[in-house]
Amino acid sequence: MAKKRGRRVPISFARRCMMDLMHFSQKMASYRVSAEYTLDLKAFQKADLEISWFAIFIKAFAQVSAKYPELRQVLFSFPWTYLYQYQRTVAMLAIEREMDGENMVMYLKIDSPEKQSLTAIHQQIQEAKTIPIEKNLSFRRFIKFNRFPFILRRIYWWMGYHLPYFRLHYFGTYGVTGAGRGLRSLSIQSPLGVNFVFDKKTGLFRFFWDHRLFDGVIVTAMLKDLQDALNGPILSEFKAMRSESVLV
Repeated sequence: MAKKRGRRVPISFARRCMMDLMHFSQKMASYRVSAEYTLDLKAFQKADLEISWFAIFIKAFAQVSAKYPELRQVLFSFPWTYLYQYQRTVAMLAIEREMDGENMVMYLKIDSPEKQSLTAIHQQIQEAKTIPIEKNLSFRRFIKFNRFPFILRRIYWWMGYHLPYFRLHYFGTYGVTGAGRGLRSLSIQSPLGVNFVFDKKTGLFRFFWDHRLFDGVIVTAMLKDLQDALNGPILSEFKAMRSESVLV
């Protein structure tokens, strides 16, 4: 009797979305470099946080991006090679949600986080994690886009990769991912020129960028300013927020 060798398994919606992402991320892979830095998060770690760590890092990095225009630049290659600088920051946060019985990564768009309060950013993140997927605008657009036929998806991806307006609308200016203790072995594949991942327990911050945009000297200064932003305005806002909640 012949042994069963297995069977073909249909590609799920979640895996198809990741395949498209990886296809266009490969275009950036050869230019991407990374740096690690250990941030001092003791002031936040000692507190009983009532706010998302993502909100803290997203706003801190947005404040630094407002200071460093290089973090808001993208190199485009169509119809010729040129640099384009955005006037505002847009964060794209990777969030895992369940859809059709399978976990999949979706992306929450947070516009100009440096101008928003920590509370406002936190609320957007919590809603994105808890409310039904179809009630979140970013997720609805993500699902609608990824349900297009293959040819249309490739066209829209091409537009997002090569045209400034669509790049900001689809991908933002920087990507954000969280990680646990296995952070040191984590590598990010993304079509974005600037990404970061952090470990709230150790303070380890890993930064990925397109080396064609800027060199490590800027990264060194940027990481120092990120620490200053966390210990300065972000911590002050956090303490003020806690004081208001106590008074209420």
